[in-house]
Amino acid sequence: MAHRQLSLASFGGDVAGGWCHFVAASAQGGCIRVLGGSLGMGGVPYPDLNQGFVFGPDGAGDAIRQFAACLNDRLLPGTLVALSTVAGEAALAAAELDLPEEQAMALMCVHAGDAIHFEGRHEVERVHDRQGLEDAAAVLADAYELPLEWCANMMGERFLELEAAELFLARHGDRAVAAVGSARVADTVTLCAVGTRLSHRHRGAASEALSAAIDFHVGEGAHLFGLVSVPGAEPLYAGLGFVAVDHLRGWLVPPP
Repeated sequence: MAHRQLSLASFGGDVAGGWCHFVAASAQGGCIRVLGGSLGMGGVPYPDLNQGFVFGPDGAGDAIRQFAACLNDRLLPGTLVALSTVAGEAALAAAELDLPEEQAMALMCVHAGDAIHFEGRHEVERVHDRQGLEDAAAVLADAYELPLEWCANMMGERFLELEAAELFLARHGDRAVAAVGSARVADTVTLCAVGTRLSHRHRGAASEALSAAIDFHVGEGAHLFGLVSVPGAEPLYAGLGFVAVDHLRGWLVPPP
């Protein structure tokens, strides 16, 4: 099947929308959408769990200002990222607000037909009950060295009611060792909340969970998969067929 034409602004908007869907169950979270951007908030005091994405093509500066104001009103830190196509306008607004610049991150994409399936020794399951949510929260808390309550806040029982979001777990024996979150907008799936327990890294568990997530969504009719990666994680995703389609400029909204 031929690949559909990829519009960077449209793809970025779908990836941002996926993140908003994923955090929709957060007890103190929420999402705001403005012209040219969206902000998904997990509602906990960790910047990467309150992420604003500016994709344009219009309104980039105002999106930065509105996202920073929203985070400040909620007494939350956050991370704001912008596509390279609107980074100049976003940077001017960030400078007005004196927001420190963060490291560049890659917006990565793979078409369903180009995804590389990874198999190994772990059993992978799609989360469907409260125990699975608790296991996923424990994995991500360990992977990112966060308080367990913060991760559990984002993945309470309401998560199971979300129509667009999913979680996948890789297990080593009975122990959950890697987790992958996903959320779908139209035929594009955002992969997020990817983490492996610190004691179980470099054994393929996250790659297997990512493959299972991709396979599931392909079966549901998805055609594109996107994610935002820090530089050190790009080889993991490249091994599954993902390629960088843009490099995002980012800023930190510090705690008030």
